[in-house]
Amino acid sequence: MLSILIPVYNFNIVSLVTELHKQALKASVSYEIIVLDDCSSELLRDQNKGVRKLKHVRFIELEKNIGRARIRNRLADMAQYSSLLFMDCDSEVPDDQYIDRYLPYVGHEAVVCGGRAYRSEQPEEPEYFLRWLYGLSHEQIPAHIRAKHPYRSFMTNNFMISKSILLQIQFDESIVKYGHEDTLFGLELKKRNIPIYHIQNPLIHIGVEPTGEFLIKMGESIENLVKLVKSGKIDRKYYDDIRILRYYAFLKKYGLAKIFLTLFDGFSNALYRNMSGSNPSLFLFSIYKLTLFCRAMHKKEQEA
Repeated sequence: MLSILIPVYNFNIVSLVTELHKQALKASVSYEIIVLDDCSSELLRDQNKGVRKLKHVRFIELEKNIGRARIRNRLADMAQYSSLLFMDCDSEVPDDQYIDRYLPYVGHEAVVCGGRAYRSEQPEEPEYFLRWLYGLSHEQIPAHIRAKHPYRSFMTNNFMISKSILLQIQFDESIVKYGHEDTLFGLELKKRNIPIYHIQNPLIHIGVEPTGEFLIKMGESIENLVKLVKSGKIDRKYYDDIRILRYYAFLKKYGLAKIFLTLFDGFSNALYRNMSGSNPSLFLFSIYKLTLFCRAMHKKEQEA
């Protein structure tokens, strides 16, 4: 009894849905596939409508964009089965056993994370290097490593969850822009002691963004994180679960946060040039993120 749920925005999902449909047909489970379009361009909506011809597949269009958190809650409401398999639209299944690897967990009151992977070939164009390198280094993590810190390793790109659990917790719909809806959801799972199982069943992330777009999204995610911290939705005792908050707490403890603000003002252009080049440094990217976060937190503190 499996509902496969795909929120989509401006991405062609015909190949993904076709392969999922093929695998679900072979599996010994009742299934449905629901694709919910978050007000994509007319061209891509027209391309994706073709999946409606597949059995047990629904393609539904929204009249206005509702965001990453709210659309997942909406999909859960629409689902008719007890196990919900969520995935990002810019994904590719690794092989013909993807659905089969989730089947042993169907019907369980738990969360199961399959992981994320990237193609091993370096992108041809330098503008995609940073996102690809970051994905390989920070997101393509084997299941046995993710399992050591199960809640901080939660990602929304590829997970199965009991419908009863998701309807109980839900994604925070105040998060409209990109980033950290998965962080907050993982913390809610931890607070309630809901088990997370990590398995080796990654989806391949094929929607690698160019550096400019990636940095805009990264900036939005930092804004979201600052709001979550300042609103009290992320308590101080959970800072260890979030890398950038661990580093920020260290800087604050030893009075170093202002130094990072100075670094941002003096070296932000140089850091950006490195990230946009053919040999971006992930270390410098981490410094750039941390300086942005320090700046955003300082601004909020000044406004208070």
